[in-house]
Amino acid sequence: MARLQQPYRPFQVVAPAAAPPPHLTIQLCPNYPFRPAGSRADPVTFCHGTARIATPTCEGTIDLERGQARLALAEAPATCATRTASDVEYMLRVACALLAFRAGGVLFHGAGIVRHGRAYLFFGHSGSGKTTAARLSPDDLVLNDDLVVVMPHNGAWMVHATPFTNPTQVGATGPAAAPLGAMLRLVKSQRVAIEPVGAGRMLAEVLASIPVLPSNPEYPGRLLEWGQQLLQQVPAYRLHFLRDASFWQVVEPLGAREA
Repeated sequence: MARLQQPYRPFQVVAPAAAPPPHLTIQLCPNYPFRPAGSRADPVTFCHGTARIATPTCEGTIDLERGQARLALAEAPATCATRTASDVEYMLRVACALLAFRAGGVLFHGAGIVRHGRAYLFFGHSGSGKTTAARLSPDDLVLNDDLVVVMPHNGAWMVHATPFTNPTQVGATGPAAAPLGAMLRLVKSQRVAIEPVGAGRMLAEVLASIPVLPSNPEYPGRLLEWGQQLLQQVPAYRLHFLRDASFWQVVEPLGAREA
């Protein structure tokens, strides 16, 4: 668990006195059957409002109404020792996604980078360039290069840092947030350009970047409404970019228009 301490420690906060603290039980199960990776097609399912997590090395539940979660961990072989921390963090990510959605936002698969007070959200499938964009912005505040929380606030949208990262990524240094200036669907290219995209297509791209929530059959309608509202207020484009910081020349003016 020591591997979780460094990224999570800066995010420790004092819970409001009126709010009951959430309860998480973690149990190590010596006789839990260790199964090869890939034996579970969908790690998160939902039943009567409870999220159920099942991976090759853990099983758990999250009940938001009761404020309780339970995680049973397999005693993995020594070669998979880091799996325990990964399973705990995965459960925390699922819990964060559910709590954010209950508050009106989502956990979003994207890199949030703050420049001159505005957050720019770079998104796309794994390998599309999110971490690259963060590394090419050394003088800017990186909220996270993989998972951020996008939340409505006073008629606008805010992007919040999260502690979910690994040593190969550009993680946040602590709690931070900034108003969302623009959303950029990354496209590796031989040129730098902003490409307008049809509303329906961009909505599909945005919804495809929301983890966990689409697994709940009760959420699709609400997610669709959420995405439509977001795109009505925030400019969104495809960003064709090179592997250098030249993309900021076309991205930064988008945020200036929204300021």
